[in-house]
Amino acid sequence: MPTIEIASINSTGLGLKQDDFEVAIIEENKLESHRGLFYDFLLKQNGTIIHIGNPDFKNDKEGGFFAGQIIDWDFDSDTNFQFRQENKDDIKRLLNVAMSKSSDNKIYFLTDYQFGPELEEFKTVEGLTAFWEIHEKDGLRLNTLYEIK
Repeated sequence: MPTIEIASINSTGLGLKQDDFEVAIIEENKLESHRGLFYDFLLKQNGTIIHIGNPDFKNDKEGGFFAGQIIDWDFDSDTNFQFRQENKDDIKRLLNVAMSKSSDNKIYFLTDYQFGPELEEFKTVEGLTAFWEIHEKDGLRLNTLYEIK
């Protein structure tokens, strides 16, 4: 199942509360991905990471933690995806908080999915508005790290 994470670069904490979100979240002050695709890249950075999971995991974060239930699997693409409508507001709020807490005004949005594209990609996006325009028009590419400034 896919891993979805948001890294707030050079932030010292986001102060997120699980009760404020329908999606499950884990906030950590070490940029360490739950999966391997961008693991080494993130370890060279400083900041706070948010691991995003299925709503079912809100009260059980000790076992497997993934985000397959918040993806619209009916989106017509093999390598791109969109979030389910009912989860977009949570994702928008998480991205906004991550951006506002980054002293560099820079965040990474990343996915790691074993059935996604074989090669990872790095893409740069100028702002959250442009990020959401990509989401709505073409979908976001799996196994991609989006640097959003």
